[in-house]
Amino acid sequence: MAKVETGTQNSGEELLEILKALAHPIRLKIIVDLINDEADAERHCTSFGLTVTKATRSHHFKILKDSGLISHVDRGNRSFAKLRREELEAAYPGLLNMLKSSY
Repeated sequence: MAKVETGTQNSGEELLEILKALAHPIRLKIIVDLINDEADAERHCTSFGLTVTKATRSHHFKILKDSGLISHVDRGNRSFAKLRREELEAAYPGLLNMLKSSY
C-alpha cells in the first residue's frame, strides 16, 4: 500500500501505485469528483452515481484507499470517502490541478 506523507520524498513505487489507481475511468471519475468538491468534503460511495455493483464499487474504493488517494471516515454505520488533498498536493504538487483540468 502506498502511503503519501507530507515532508518526505516519495518513491517511484508510490507514484506508480497512484497512477495505476487513476488508470481506471471509474476511479478517475471518483477522484475528479472529489477534487471538484469543497476542500474537506466527505462523500458516501453511493453519491458518485456509479452504475456498477456494490462489490465492484467497494473494490474501486479499496484501490483508491490503498494507493493513498483517499481516506475513509467512519460515521456510525456509514463510511465516507475523503480526498487526501493536502497530503497529495504536498507530495505531488500540481497533480490534482492536472487531473481536474484533464477530465
